[in-house]
Amino acid sequence: MLDNWEPYKRTLDGTEPLAFSPWFTDLPDFKAHNVLMTYSYVLARAAQRKTRLSVLDWGGALGHYAAVGNAVLPEVSLDFTVKERADLCAAGHALLPEVSFTSSDDDCFRRRYDLVMANNSLQYAANWRDSVRQLADAAESWLFIMSVPVVRKARSFVVVQRPQRHGLGADYISWVFNYDELLRQVTGSGFILQREFLAFGTDRQYYRKAPEASQVLGFLFRRT
Repeated sequence: MLDNWEPYKRTLDGTEPLAFSPWFTDLPDFKAHNVLMTYSYVLARAAQRKTRLSVLDWGGALGHYAAVGNAVLPEVSLDFTVKERADLCAAGHALLPEVSFTSSDDDCFRRRYDLVMANNSLQYAANWRDSVRQLADAAESWLFIMSVPVVRKARSFVVVQRPQRHGLGADYISWVFNYDELLRQVTGSGFILQREFLAFGTDRQYYRKAPEASQVLGFLFRRT
């Protein structure tokens, strides 16, 4: 991501379609375009009649979504906080000093935000239900959960990901969520579902010995 930051930012500052990922590999990346346009829609709804918008990006890597937000919504001042691992926070702060970075949940959840988002991160939380409660408590109005694998019939289960072919050095585990379990957890925290999104289109993800293939979805919730 650091190696690709300059071309990423250069493309973002131009007028090309938002069809690129932080890894900036194959272009155009239609899945990335779908995710970024979905995020842009969410940001616009949350910013309605506002000149300043506070955002928590829980698991926000180097702050890419802050940069995208500034590009797609230049009329609104973004007060952007990213919660990430300490090494990514240090790298992100060097690139985007105007963004607040923290590696502490206690720190980022001390305040509330107009919009709280978890994009491709909730499935890596060991106790995802507690994480949903914290995210919901921190959201003043809007909660956006994007790019999560979801099944309809099986209960939530854990899978092992083996990413060595993509250059990472170790296996790691993540959740696949039951649709109803996930929505009950969020709506039980005082939110209603506003819109669902197809994060990666209609593609299915298959897992060895798993009870069901998943679809990657997104959800926008609004506080009741």
